Amino acid sequence: MRNSLFLFAVAALAACSQSPDAEDEPAGRKIDCALAGAAEFEKVCTLETAGGEGEFVIHHPDGGFRRFSLGADGRIAVTDGADELVNAGNGASGGVAFAVGPDRYIVPAAALERQSHD
Repeated sequence: MRNSLFLFAVAALAACSQSPDAEDEPAGRKIDCALAGAAEFEKVCTLETAGGEGEFVIHHPDGGFRRFSLGADGRIAVTDGADELVNAGNGASGGVAFAVGPDRYIVPAAALERQSHD
């Protein structure tokens, strides 16, 4: 009995550590991000339109995410978590660059314009 419980526990842990399928990726547009203090940006985060007007979510490749809202004045605000948003100005290719805690993002300006009209 003890051996079967051990094998069940090992099998359960192995199932949890499997990488997610492409089907599990959130729908949306890939954007550049530098997560957890990374020096280089990579196009591995996903920008997803959320429920309300001007609301969006940025998904991290590890399954983490952050929620944001776009105000009528065009300012981005964090809508969850304790970290504050720091506006870093313009990013590559005319995108809007900002940081929240150790994570940095560049969102294309066109994507934000669509957010305010959805």
